[in-house]
Amino acid sequence: MRVTIGSSESSTTAPETGTGPPLRRAWLVWSVAAACYFVALFHRASLAVAADAALARFAVGPAALSALSALQLGIYLALQIPAGVLADRIGPRRVITVATLALAAGSAVFAISASLVGGLAGRALIGLGDAFLFTNVLRLAAHWFPVDRFGRVAALTGLVGGVGQLAATAPLATSLRVLGWLGTFLGAAALTAVLAVLAWAAVRDRPQDSGYGGAGAGLPTSSESEPVRAALRGVVSTSGTWHSFWVHFVMMGQFVAVTVLWGPPWLMRAQGYKAAAAGNWVLLCVAGFLLGAWLCGQFVAGRPLRRERFVLALSVLLVAVWATVIGWSGVIPAALLAVLLVLIGFGGGAAMLAFDGARAANAAHRSGLAVGTANMGGFAAAVLIQLAVGGVLRLAEGLPAGPSYRLAYVAVLSLVVVGLFGQVRQSRRSRRGWRG
Repeated sequence: MRVTIGSSESSTTAPETGTGPPLRRAWLVWSVAAACYFVALFHRASLAVAADAALARFAVGPAALSALSALQLGIYLALQIPAGVLADRIGPRRVITVATLALAAGSAVFAISASLVGGLAGRALIGLGDAFLFTNVLRLAAHWFPVDRFGRVAALTGLVGGVGQLAATAPLATSLRVLGWLGTFLGAAALTAVLAVLAWAAVRDRPQDSGYGGAGAGLPTSSESEPVRAALRGVVSTSGTWHSFWVHFVMMGQFVAVTVLWGPPWLMRAQGYKAAAAGNWVLLCVAGFLLGAWLCGQFVAGRPLRRERFVLALSVLLVAVWATVIGWSGVIPAALLAVLLVLIGFGGGAAMLAFDGARAANAAHRSGLAVGTANMGGFAAAVLIQLAVGGVLRLAEGLPAGPSYRLAYVAVLSLVVVGLFGQVRQSRRSRRGWRG
């Protein structure tokens, strides 16, 4: 059994041979794929800003709204292993194109629906498309970039996703006011469909498909790959995979809880802000995400010992953040709220380090499956949070908004603590493996 967190087999599984692709070409291929991930994050986060409009359009309450979000995230979660398998077997180009088309179809269905059933169908399609994009963009990066650049490219991919979430805050709120529900989501569907066509035209799975060798030359083709069961067994038997899972569980789960659904309603009902101001606060949280992704890509990614210490310290800090949110009686002062939201966002950006760890701990030809497994962590937490918060709010309907949200957010704190202990346990397992 392989138990190290930071070890890498890339030197033996992905040697650089031949003439590598020019960096300009590699960045072009990645940029088109990353643009598809950009729109995926826009669609994923759009429900938070459109929450009040969705409540009115579908004539439902907060619990039903949480079902919309939980369905979308649940589909995303359930498809992470298949996303990793498809990334490793049939290549990112086909998967990215089809996934982006699913996003476009989901946005169109969501736009024209006037019932909860239609809304659920639209969010299900969005969850389906979203599920396959991030893993395949990173698989593409594993093909096109040298292994020592992977951590930074993963962080940059997260940064692009953060900008997509920015587009789903104040700009989306403005579009809803100006263009209305139908114009906003149909327009988003049309732009997404154009990106799908562009992805098919510009993306190539491997440098060899464009006549180059190099970064991806040592990665097996689908015909050379080991059986899926053997690959999965290798990934899940690696302690580094599970350490990355728990890192993502802590950092991404709590960030998604704020930005995908519950942040704006909490800010409006429990903190007393109007819709526009709540959108700006979420924007600040997403800015923290961008900062975290950039700083971690520059100074932490690719450095195993620093990465392990950093994510542990940040996880402890996030426990303190959520304990403050729950323990503060009344309206949180603006300065403190700004710090808390930036730290929540920073944790979401730092979640990109999970993929650096998963890639380093697994063989190169399993990188898609490893990333998909780690990616399940944050979205498992997110689904649990969405359902738990919605359920507690429904049970606490007789309470004022402030106490009811504080009670509901105990679920977030509890899951962050669980993830923190998961990290510590995997770190100890790794150290025992080193001594052995």
